[in-house]
Amino acid sequence: MVKITEQELRFIEDLCLLIEISNGSKTLGRVFGYLLLADRPKTLDDIAVALLFSKATASLTVRQGLVIGLYEKVSIPGERRTYYRANMQSWINSMSKKMNALNEWEKLLDQGLGFIHTENTAARENLTGLKDYFVFLSWYLADLTGAYERWKNGEINLATPNKIDGNAEHD
Repeated sequence: MVKITEQELRFIEDLCLLIEISNGSKTLGRVFGYLLLADRPKTLDDIAVALLFSKATASLTVRQGLVIGLYEKVSIPGERRTYYRANMQSWINSMSKKMNALNEWEKLLDQGLGFIHTENTAARENLTGLKDYFVFLSWYLADLTGAYERWKNGEINLATPNKIDGNAEHD
């Protein structure tokens, strides 16, 4: 993908805005979008030329993306240069981290509920309401990775009711 088409550029720019909403930089999103559309792993030079970045900007952005797992290094036999591609596993890992964070929230809210005075009904309602929400999310998302694997293997159809549908079986 030497020359980026207008459609590809629009996709890359839209993706960089989504990454920015998630507190990432636009350049991080642009590189991710470019690597998602790439027909093969790309070098820093490829990235810099295609996205009109300086090589320093491409290098810094790729290093940031490697740290957070958005991209990964790829070795190509017989090649001395380093190549990069989008890391699709990063999204699964990110969701797993978010699931762990839900558990931490529940623990912290339990801590607050443990010392708050019973007559402080506003605080108790706030903490209880938030805890209920996190408990629900933990229950609902408990088997997210497993369900995704079953869906990829064709064992789950998108038309299959989800856990909270009244017709679904509950754990």
